[in-house]
Amino acid sequence: MREKVAAILFIVILAFLAVFSAEIFHKIFIEADDKFTASASAAFLGAFLAFIFVRLGDFFKSYSDRTTKSHSALIKLEHTLNGLLTTLDDNIYVIETFEKIYKDYTENEKGTYVFVWANRLHPVAKLDELILELLNIDLINELFMLNVHLRKLNESMDTINDAYAESKDALIGGRIDPENYMANAKRIHTDLLDIKRFLMDSIEETTKSLAAVRVLARKRPLLGYLLRRIAGHKYGPTFNAKRSEEIVKLRHEMETVKSEGQERINEVLARKNNDS
Repeated sequence: MREKVAAILFIVILAFLAVFSAEIFHKIFIEADDKFTASASAAFLGAFLAFIFVRLGDFFKSYSDRTTKSHSALIKLEHTLNGLLTTLDDNIYVIETFEKIYKDYTENEKGTYVFVWANRLHPVAKLDELILELLNIDLINELFMLNVHLRKLNESMDTINDAYAESKDALIGGRIDPENYMANAKRIHTDLLDIKRFLMDSIEETTKSLAAVRVLARKRPLLGYLLRRIAGHKYGPTFNAKRSEEIVKLRHEMETVKSEGQERINEVLARKNNDS
């Protein structure tokens, strides 16, 4: 963008030099024909101004398109991060289900049976494509680090999913005995507790980034210098205070949704118990 502005200014300077040279040429060689000189100068200036306006129009259109694209990416990113929070929370619920089953096994009837876990950890969304469309450098760096953590988290969850599936299939197929199966389950339980901590950290990171996206998305793109200022290329002096307020709102919304979801689950389980 800076190079384009410099090129336009260079063209403007050359054009004025050309006009000045033409005027000098006129005074030296064709002073007598004022009408011809006036016509030629008017034609040149008209063409020159038309060229400048066209180039400036292209410049501002390109910048406006880029900023509009960035704002659209913020809107998409808000939806993606909301979905990401849901998936992260779902995975914590899956792990807590495994914890409960494993705890019941170790504390109550250890050795009399083995349990089979039917759930899987779900992969979380990646942010690569949306990051490329953003303009705010602070947000880009923040989301880049979050994306790296999410990629590593996906790899770790895939490893645990595969390890448990292999152990379960081996038990069902008679290739390992229950003792070895439960030894594998114990190791997987330890790994799941580590994953749970990473999931909780990822929820904090994602909540922080989502709050930033929501603040930036409220700034609608405009033309020219005002567009650049309002689009939010850098975090402003009051940004952290606004983001802190947004984090409080987000946590309240998340707790409300979680509470309502648990109430629905309890209602379904209660109806099931009554039917039986």
